[in-house]
Amino acid sequence: MKKIALLFPGVGSQYVGMSKSLYDNFPIFRETVDQAGDILKMDVSQLFFSPEKKEELNKLENAQVVLLTASIATYRVFMQEIGIQPHFCMGHSLGEYSALCAAGVIRFPDALKLVRDRALVVNEAAARIDGTMMWVVNLDVEILEEVCRDVSEEGGEIYISAYDSPAQASISGVTGVLMKAAKKLEEKGAIVYPLKLNGPFHCPLMKEASDKMKPLLQQYNYEKPGYTVIANRNAVPYKGAESVVDNLSLQLISPIRWKASVDYLLEQGTGTAIEIGPKNVLKFLMAKNTDAVKTYTTDSVKDMETISNEMLLDEDEYLNVIGKCLGAAVSTRNRCHDNNVYEEKVIKPYREVEALYNKFVESGTPPGKDHVKTAVRMLHAVLPAKEVPRDEQEYWYDKVVGNKIINF
Repeated sequence: MKKIALLFPGVGSQYVGMSKSLYDNFPIFRETVDQAGDILKMDVSQLFFSPEKKEELNKLENAQVVLLTASIATYRVFMQEIGIQPHFCMGHSLGEYSALCAAGVIRFPDALKLVRDRALVVNEAAARIDGTMMWVVNLDVEILEEVCRDVSEEGGEIYISAYDSPAQASISGVTGVLMKAAKKLEEKGAIVYPLKLNGPFHCPLMKEASDKMKPLLQQYNYEKPGYTVIANRNAVPYKGAESVVDNLSLQLISPIRWKASVDYLLEQGTGTAIEIGPKNVLKFLMAKNTDAVKTYTTDSVKDMETISNEMLLDEDEYLNVIGKCLGAAVSTRNRCHDNNVYEEKVIKPYREVEALYNKFVESGTPPGKDHVKTAVRMLHAVLPAKEVPRDEQEYWYDKVVGNKIINF
């Protein structure tokens, strides 16, 4: 079965009224927003929904807190209503904190305090630099790297601060140098968008912020990830709690390796991604990188319903799945020559599920989740016992449920 990744957005995905239908329909979302407000001693819900707070919302110290809260509140709704366990989590910039929180590495109260502190140290460092960021699209990143090298050699600090896709990236640096680079990039066919940010983030110019963030990160305790979390700075999975301090402090001076992170997901067999939080920025970026990953958003009740309808197995499909498990068990070639093993690990469990299936067919009563679980477990035991090759096993597992997930 294809693996599943959860994606968590960064600053720029916030907007007034975000996730309103989730807030209105799910108490756990409201409770999470209230919890954030209690921890930080501020009215977080006002930042979510009040039009007159738009300017306040877009301040870095507020945007980071609200986006983390929105993402974790959405994650909690997702797990409550959908309940699909992911194989991977990763977030874009600030979203890495959300990913770590969802994976159980950082406690939500600690994550809130950390992102608030992160905004403070970043703002303080940025205030001493006449720098900003620009978004560069419609240009191969190798050409972008060449332009940045040329401009740097002419005497100015400019860096690629995010590798988002093969033809999309962001650059950071001193404002005047960026303007010079923008002209050269546009001459080569790029579309350049100035970002409304008050600093040159994710580049060496933020070393002061990185140095100050490290001891702040060292004040907290971290747990082993419940899911594999991919780090922004090197597109490599976290090695455990001990890697949190280094990854999150170095993230501030390192480019975001989003494309490489997507490549890692593909190498690991990921076929579905779910953006956990407001807007659809990461769904857009996924489409720019590959068409092999089906990506969903979760910004509304309708989004959640779409995921449920398209990904979860319905109750009226249970009997059919049990039948498919039986079919897969008998239609595969047996390579096991030990009759005792074959009898115990193939014939016996198969007959038990066959009896269940016949009972439901004859009585007309529908099977439940536990019966489907029994059938799937039977198949997962029978195929290895018959020494069916691994790739053929995966074929049959996928064939049994199609693109659906059995949510136990």
